[in-house]
Amino acid sequence: MLWLDALLRISTVTLLLLSAILALRDKCCWRPAIFVVLTALGTAGMLIATAPEVLRPPFPLFVIASLLEAGAIVFAWWFGLAIFRDDFKLKWSHWAIFFAFITLTLPRSYAQIVESYTYPAFLLIAFYVFSLALMGHLVFTVTREGRDDLVATRRLYRAYFIGGVVASVTFSILTENVWNPFYEGQLTFVKPLVVFPLALWFTLWLTRIDLDSMEFQHSPGDLSEGGSAIDPRDEFLLQKLTAAMETDKIYREAGMTIRSLAEHLDAPEHRLRALINQGLGYRNFSAFVNSYRINAVKADLQDPEKSRIPVLTLAMDVGYNSLAPFNRAFRAMEGMTPTAYRQKLNEQKGP
Repeated sequence: MLWLDALLRISTVTLLLLSAILALRDKCCWRPAIFVVLTALGTAGMLIATAPEVLRPPFPLFVIASLLEAGAIVFAWWFGLAIFRDDFKLKWSHWAIFFAFITLTLPRSYAQIVESYTYPAFLLIAFYVFSLALMGHLVFTVTREGRDDLVATRRLYRAYFIGGVVASVTFSILTENVWNPFYEGQLTFVKPLVVFPLALWFTLWLTRIDLDSMEFQHSPGDLSEGGSAIDPRDEFLLQKLTAAMETDKIYREAGMTIRSLAEHLDAPEHRLRALINQGLGYRNFSAFVNSYRINAVKADLQDPEKSRIPVLTLAMDVGYNSLAPFNRAFRAMEGMTPTAYRQKLNEQKGP
């Protein structure tokens, strides 16, 4: 089966490198591009570093591939978060997990390079537990946040992504630890066999879909200039939605979801999603609700009669369950915390 292994492995590495090149081409226009590059290089390194000895490249390239493989799982985790989260940025926690993972994987890479060194069994177990934990977190996050996603194409791709992650990680672990010992290395082609269709699909996606589609963008009309992307058939639904939010102030209900709002409006959920996304230009339901909640809190902060009411109380009055998500939403819209916003207002009023 060596010929099949070589064919799949070389083809997959070629596709991954092509994906990295395409992502670099569009890095100025596409936010997750750098994570595509890292994931593609890490996965390519994994395929090269785990190839049968007869298929291994020259030693310097093999060393580089082994080092790239060390971060492959974390790179894939970053990529999954970046492509499905509009506001994803690397934080100290992401870097801490990266360095912790590298601490586990570099000895494994060293064992691949220096055959006389044996990778400790306890580190191998920790490596697989860590890998499964990261992929589990990714699947959980992508699934949970999908309910709030208003972009239809991105919601569909979440399911594809989850299936790909589960399949690739499961097959990789089963091949290396369960089946392969019984078949004396005859199943090494399974890993490239699993990655190849994913790499092919992703390369076709990068080459056949324009950047706006890749960013899951729609092009709603610029309402400020008098344009409108509202389907005439949804004008009545828009009136009901506006009344519910501005008159009934339904956004003050804690835990409101797109489904509960659709039930309140007696409207199909898919039509409401399309209206808020394509007609009003919001990419997720939280951003839509937060726009009303934050504006309501800003009005309260400007009200002299409410100057002594704690910020937490104001936040809970408009539907937030705790201060942390309110602070994040407020900072995202105003570039400062609500406390700083109140202080700024007091300074403008003067003594």
